[in-house]
Amino acid sequence: MPYGVFLFSNPTEMIPENNKPTTFFKFENLRIYFKAIDFADAIIALASNYNDNNQTVQHFFNKFVDNALCIVSSITDGSTGNKTQFINELQNTKKFIRSCVIYNTLALKREYIDETQEADIRNELMELTKMVGALISSLQKQENNPEGNDW
Repeated sequence: MPYGVFLFSNPTEMIPENNKPTTFFKFENLRIYFKAIDFADAIIALASNYNDNNQTVQHFFNKFVDNALCIVSSITDGSTGNKTQFINELQNTKKFIRSCVIYNTLALKREYIDETQEADIRNELMELTKMVGALISSLQKQENNPEGNDW
């Protein structure tokens, strides 16, 4: 048996499907986290198509990827705090989404992507914006709840 096979689980302990433990990281319970991960992954894949020697293009896509990853990071960082901190971090997330809109528009203008790709990226960014807004609204409603300030 290869070394490390049982590093993260006990092979003799079977956990029934309906008794699986909840996730350790709170943000893994959020649909928006997975949506943001998918978006960042798509931008990384797009950037990998431009592995040429043009440093300007590489720098452009590096910044686009950085902003896409900041969307995810902002969601995960905010989820570690209380509701107020999470709301503030989600508002920061909107800033990174808007930056991605700029990179998307410039990518089309520079002909790094076609109109279909631009529309697809724009639609994903609009969906993320709506999800962030809905999560902020939900947290603000809960914030008025006297049962504590932990989301």
